[in-house]
Amino acid sequence: MPQVLQSRYVAVLIGFAFVFLDQWVKLLALAGLQAQSFTFGNSLAWLDVALSLNPGAFLSLGANLAPGLKQLIFVVAVGVACCWAIGWALSRWTQTPAKAAAAYFIALGGVSNLIDRVFREGHVVDYLVLNLGQLHTGVFNIADIAIMAGAAVLALDGLKRPVKA
Repeated sequence: MPQVLQSRYVAVLIGFAFVFLDQWVKLLALAGLQAQSFTFGNSLAWLDVALSLNPGAFLSLGANLAPGLKQLIFVVAVGVACCWAIGWALSRWTQTPAKAAAAYFIALGGVSNLIDRVFREGHVVDYLVLNLGQLHTGVFNIADIAIMAGAAVLALDGLKRPVKA
């Protein structure tokens, strides 16, 4: 098998494994966090693990949209964008590996959250909150970490480009 196809094949396997892992952890959260939550850390930095079913996007944005519009945006548009991003990433896997991997992980996170929306009445299963003193994040999951990590890689790549004079 040629090297390019072999690396894309590995990428696809990693993608399936990632989505499977994220969905498995979400099932564990649904089963184990219904009646209880957990806290790990100390008074300066800690992680809360508690179940939250998010009807919107990042920080529940769009949660109050009409059901049909939510379906159009959060299922159809996200599905199209994820399919496009996966195709784009795999087609550029060897030419621009960092950008391709970043886009791929953004899309994989989107796919896993999309699976939630389709099979969990429009909700995404979230269960993590990071706290640093008085500051805390919104509730998130492993798919969200992949999305944010991919976005950070793309942002850093954009910042390091030389400025054309």
